[in-house]
Amino acid sequence: MADRPQAIAFGKVGDGFVEAFAKGLAVISAFNGEQRSLSMADVAERAELPRAGARRLLYTLVQLGYARRDQGRFELTPKIIELGRAFLSSAANLDFTRPIVEALARDTGELCTMSLLDGVDVVYVVRVEPALSLTRSYGVGSRLPAYATSMGRVLLAGLPPQNARAILKASRLRKLTGRTKTDINVLMAEVARAGRAGWCLVQQEIELGVCGLSAAVKGRQGATRAAVSISFNMSRFDRKNALEVALPRLLKAAEELSRLSD
Repeated sequence: MADRPQAIAFGKVGDGFVEAFAKGLAVISAFNGEQRSLSMADVAERAELPRAGARRLLYTLVQLGYARRDQGRFELTPKIIELGRAFLSSAANLDFTRPIVEALARDTGELCTMSLLDGVDVVYVVRVEPALSLTRSYGVGSRLPAYATSMGRVLLAGLPPQNARAILKASRLRKLTGRTKTDINVLMAEVARAGRAGWCLVQQEIELGVCGLSAAVKGRQGATRAAVSISFNMSRFDRKNALEVALPRLLKAAEELSRLSD
């Protein structure tokens, strides 16, 4: 379901911009979860670079241990995780936040996550999946469109309305399922509703068979910092139980996470 990665657009840059470094990041961004290995031509096309430039950058990543080559195809290695570890450790305060999300997953028996808003997407920074929950390919670092997810609407609700609307306008609003809302005014009403309630329920808009329930994680000044979520399998989903049993547990977890967010 994930879209092909978009090439990094350099746009208007200043004197301190290092184009070679930006091209290296474009090569890394060419890889995604759908296709683990890519040919040199694939990388050049996705990163919008000449093949010669893509080749040099790929070989540099191989020499540094961030990528490997096998029979003419390239793939990233686990060492690439080191590049995001510092951010995850500081932004998500993982030593303290993960146990709260783990406890929520144990209490509900469902997939639970914590996510941040990045541009038009939400990005998982914590993900806990009990044995009986959904089996999904999205892991830490996965990106989902904010407009079609409960955590995205909670995070958008934490922004000034004009900023939320601008993000929606910049999004590729499309029907991911027959239930996906794509009208900006309808979405803004959903965002406003999530802001008033402090939580949001979205049913089968990102993927059929999946229902998301999210709550805002706030900082000391009341600003929304993250969203904590429960993803239900629709075969087991009961709206009454979700709102009467799961939601209070979710709000409690959000409150605990909010105390740790600053």
